[in-house]
Amino acid sequence: MSEAFSSQEWYRVADAKLRLRRDIEVRRHIYLGRPWHVLTDATGGKVHRLTPAAFAIVGRMDGTASVGEIWQNVQREHGQDTPTQDEVIKLLTQLHNGDLLVGVDRPLLDDLLERRDKDSRQSLKKLLLNPLSMTVPLIDPNRFLGHLVRAMDIVPRWVWWLLAVAAIVPALLLLPLHWSALTDRGLEGFLDLENLLLVAFIYPVVKVIHEIGHGLTIRARGGQVHEMGLMFIAFYPIPYVEASASLAFPSKWDRAAVAGAGVIVELVIAAIAFYVWIGAEPGLGRTIAYNTMLISGLSTLVVNGNPLLRFDGYHVLCDVIEIPNLGKRGNDWWGEMARVHLLGTRERDRMPVLEWERFWFIVYPPAAFAYRVFISFTIALFVATTYRALGIILAIWSLMLSLVWPILKTAYKAFTDHRIRAAGSRAVFGGAFVTILLLGILFLVPIPHRVATQGVVWLPRDAIIRAKGAGVVETVHARHGQDIIAGDLLLRMSAPERVQALRQHEARITRLESEYSASLINDRSAAVGLREALEDARRARDDAAARIEDLTLQAGLAGTLDLPTSEDMAGRFLREGEAVGYILPDGQRAVRVMIRQDSIGLVRRELRSVSLRFAHDLTTTHRARIKREVPAGAAQLPSAVFSLDGGGTFATVPTGEGDLRIVERAFQFDVELLDPPNNPPPFGMRAHVLFEFQPKSAGTQLGHSLRSLFLSAFDV
Repeated sequence: MSEAFSSQEWYRVADAKLRLRRDIEVRRHIYLGRPWHVLTDATGGKVHRLTPAAFAIVGRMDGTASVGEIWQNVQREHGQDTPTQDEVIKLLTQLHNGDLLVGVDRPLLDDLLERRDKDSRQSLKKLLLNPLSMTVPLIDPNRFLGHLVRAMDIVPRWVWWLLAVAAIVPALLLLPLHWSALTDRGLEGFLDLENLLLVAFIYPVVKVIHEIGHGLTIRARGGQVHEMGLMFIAFYPIPYVEASASLAFPSKWDRAAVAGAGVIVELVIAAIAFYVWIGAEPGLGRTIAYNTMLISGLSTLVVNGNPLLRFDGYHVLCDVIEIPNLGKRGNDWWGEMARVHLLGTRERDRMPVLEWERFWFIVYPPAAFAYRVFISFTIALFVATTYRALGIILAIWSLMLSLVWPILKTAYKAFTDHRIRAAGSRAVFGGAFVTILLLGILFLVPIPHRVATQGVVWLPRDAIIRAKGAGVVETVHARHGQDIIAGDLLLRMSAPERVQALRQHEARITRLESEYSASLINDRSAAVGLREALEDARRARDDAAARIEDLTLQAGLAGTLDLPTSEDMAGRFLREGEAVGYILPDGQRAVRVMIRQDSIGLVRRELRSVSLRFAHDLTTTHRARIKREVPAGAAQLPSAVFSLDGGGTFATVPTGEGDLRIVERAFQFDVELLDPPNNPPPFGMRAHVLFEFQPKSAGTQLGHSLRSLFLSAFDV
């Protein structure tokens, strides 16, 4: 017998004569043109799906033939397609755990004791892995759901689905119009303590309706729902219903409808809450609607409705693409490929798959793993913005569950798998080679290290012509398009009230000087006060003279005057600070660039080169260099081009004063071109800037990014 077929544990089950319980109902389903068999426990409501290979064994168990005899008969008929002895043992274990088998040659007491010990071990293991999680069944909702289904059947089923679409689609169309108002408070406000107390009451209500949606869909299709209760996660109650009866439905669309019913129900709730939020006045009702939107909408799409997590969306995907247990089978496929092609085990292909299945097996497990890691760390960092200590605990816990625990579990399976141990030194050398290769690629092979950001063709501050004081333009001394140099007179304004104020100050000075001279002879004690008054009057006169000088505007630098209204400016009133025109500097353009805080150290210490492309010509790359750095981190954007509303990458905080204040600290640099184009880009043009640093390994770059992310999240 082939060593791949045999098992050292076979003697434990070979002589057992087993059969399915008499109340087990077997149904035949078709997945991708191949028959699967579904075992339904009529009394307990448990449902199990068996592959064709598994049912070839189980279907022959009638209590008269032993497991060994059945396996040998199947081997003679199916040859290489026969399940191995290890696979048969695993199958029998799963059926036994599901309480589907009856052994006529085993005392009932031994069976009960074994089940008791097994359940104790499983309960202890579950408690250790999830110390804050437990399930408490409460009611049998079957009769209530039946009454509700009969009441809803007054309206055709397709009308209910149409009403759901009619509620959801308009809300999605209106959402962009109200997005800025929805995000003004920011998601951080969701974690405020007083808001969390409100969420604690809203969440269970929403989830009860969600679970009723699952139950109704099952009952409407003839299924039974005999269990509804609470799952306690971190001592917080979350409603659930036992919906496994839907696995017995022969139609994949019925199974998908059951899995997706909860998501649809929550999206309808979110849409209704959105409409209430739009029409409600500020107050408790509007706050409840806002929180309901987040719970029913955002959390549903990110978690429950996302097929990359094993919740409702995952089951919908499995049913629609007709690949049951996609996640587990995909992981098994990757494990088989690793064992056979990397560790050199001589096992036959145990998972013959179709091209459609192979595509999903290749794509889904890595995508699901990456998303689980991403969502775990995102939630931890999100919580850390409000509750730092809790965020650190969640980050460590997420790291353990999403990275460390899978690695340890995979290593344990590798050390205990008899197929790998049977491969001997070949598996050891293969595993060591692959591990060293991966670590080398991750930490030793340098790859390009770049940071992309945006900039704007910068107009110097002195290039903006502003009225220093309010007045009427009297004469214009320069014309639009004229070449000027620094200090040239541009225009002169008049303000009679300023001239009158200067004359009053001069007259007061004349009077005080006369009184001060007389006091030096007649009353020296009064001379001290008059001298101070005279000094104040002279300072006021100087200020008035300076305000008159502000009425004369001069060029702050050399360049070309951009003053299209120069011909019509005479007699125009200008407010103080009003921008009149610009002076476009000659020569090359400077580009003002914003750098995030997590990259500033790299720019200062490890910069190798700078290149950029202008928005009007993205095909041409220009070499550049840093000209100067603004000394301190900027709290405001120098231009709206950098903001999210302007097409940039920086989020701004509403201040009510029009300031472009940013959420995170950033730094400004001026970059100049080393090979300026013949036609300089216009001022205000967006530039896409690339900073290139010393090449580093992928592991080093990832570590730097994670470190910066945590420092930013925890305000370190």
